[in-house]
Amino acid sequence: MKVSSRAPTPSPAQAVRSGLTYQRCIGRYSGEAAGPTLLCLAGLHGNEPAGVLGLESVLRVLDGERPGMRGDFVGLAGNLAALECGRRFIDEDLNRIWQSVRVNAILASERAKRGQEPFLDSEQPPGAELLELVGSSEYHEQRELLIALQQALEAARGTVFVLDLHTTSAESVPFATLGDTRANREFALKLPLPIVLGLEEQIDGAMLEHLDQVGLVGIGIEGGAHEAGASVEAHEDSLWLALGALGMLEPQDIPDAAGRRARLAHASKGLPQVLAVRYRHDIRSDDGFRMLPGFRNFEPVGGGQVIGSSSAGLVRAPEGGRIFLPLYQEQGNDGFFIVHEVNPAWLRVSALLRGLHVDRLAPLIPGVQKHPERTDAFVLGSRPNGVVIGLLHLLGFTKRVERGQVLMIRRAEHDE
Repeated sequence: MKVSSRAPTPSPAQAVRSGLTYQRCIGRYSGEAAGPTLLCLAGLHGNEPAGVLGLESVLRVLDGERPGMRGDFVGLAGNLAALECGRRFIDEDLNRIWQSVRVNAILASERAKRGQEPFLDSEQPPGAELLELVGSSEYHEQRELLIALQQALEAARGTVFVLDLHTTSAESVPFATLGDTRANREFALKLPLPIVLGLEEQIDGAMLEHLDQVGLVGIGIEGGAHEAGASVEAHEDSLWLALGALGMLEPQDIPDAAGRRARLAHASKGLPQVLAVRYRHDIRSDDGFRMLPGFRNFEPVGGGQVIGSSSAGLVRAPEGGRIFLPLYQEQGNDGFFIVHEVNPAWLRVSALLRGLHVDRLAPLIPGVQKHPERTDAFVLGSRPNGVVIGLLHLLGFTKRVERGQVLMIRRAEHDE
């Protein structure tokens, strides 16, 4: 296995400024014995090189020490062109374009080039809409990344777990995000990180949502601020601990495992173990939106508190809670989120209900009707009751808006 020979590891800020070049395959380390595959993605946003640097560091140690491993550890880089110029994206946000229609069209196109049949009956040859995207830099990044992902999945010798490595534009402690399935929760709880639920309900086309839909277990890890050296360290700690938690490495083969666990736990000391997104402030390029300076991720805010401005005037928090992912970068359409604490006991109740398949009783909840065309969705009124939404969340449904109706779409529980 060949990994990058850069040494010492630069800081994220140095990486952005120095014009480093990146490769799609950051590296691979495989054991003789079969086992899980830990597939790690980094740099889906080009101004977030910390994950790439963390992966290179871990792979460099593995390649030098050569410990025994069960399974395969694979690192892939996302938006190479954006990484090389330190921008979030060039033409499109690479972490917002993984809708199934687009992904299936790209896969069908690639298979057609090789004279192969499509994977799925639902896949169609690329139409005019897809051909218009060929000029997008991110179209080519997505196509190459899909090919690399497919190759990694075909080579897997066991269950595939995914870590999607990111950083934030605001100062932040490390934390995890996930699509709310039992398998994803179980994986995330192996790491000493706060867990944020519900982000997948607020954004469309994220890669982790696509990977959920194809049946993989995966979580996102936000290591900290974009340019902080501690963000690289947090990713390294998370990667080593994940290799141990999945049984791919023996405890003695993980450098300073206890110290790494203690460091991650200490970083988020005082924060709730589980939080959920309650509000997203969507912005457009012509909004003139600006966050007030100085907000840290998870900082408490009060309802009505001024937290920014726009061309329409002051921007206030719509409710009390904790500010989440405040925007301090030029690109992006998520101004900020508000999150609230979730009692971990609700996760246990939810897991029990899902395991008993109580979701089958969802149509008995007042105001919930079966979707006329889809078997995985229910139709609610335009102003669904918060209690009803909470019950459906417990049963494994997530909120989506489609054709003016609010739908609760069941997320597949792959561990059933």
